[in-house]
Amino acid sequence: MSKSLKGRTYALRMLGIQFLIVSLLSLVVSIWESRVAVTFFMGGMISVLANLWFALVVFRPPLGSPPGRMLVAFYLGEAGKIIIIALLFMLAFQKVPWVKEMTMGLVLLTGFITSQLIAWIYPLIKHRPGAN
Repeated sequence: MSKSLKGRTYALRMLGIQFLIVSLLSLVVSIWESRVAVTFFMGGMISVLANLWFALVVFRPPLGSPPGRMLVAFYLGEAGKIIIIALLFMLAFQKVPWVKEMTMGLVLLTGFITSQLIAWIYPLIKHRPGAN
């Protein structure tokens, strides 16, 4: 398997883990309060969708492409990711009435941050000494 394909597979696996953990946490919270669970899930999915865009764009150029082409893919991926995050947060605050409440806005942000933390912590756990 090429390094590019390995990187893409790793990125998509990490996205799957983000989705799984955010979904499980939302499911647990839904036992007590469904609006909190839905809001937390929305925040997590904002992160997952933005990271999915980034992974798909960054790993599009084949390995061995000119460095400039790979750099452009990285910048397009990152710019798109930022735009997606901004648009999805704006959409959540405009279209979901209860997200305008301060506590629910914080829950939305907590879901987003949790998903981002998974993306940062997963590689550290996966590649620690003694891990498979």
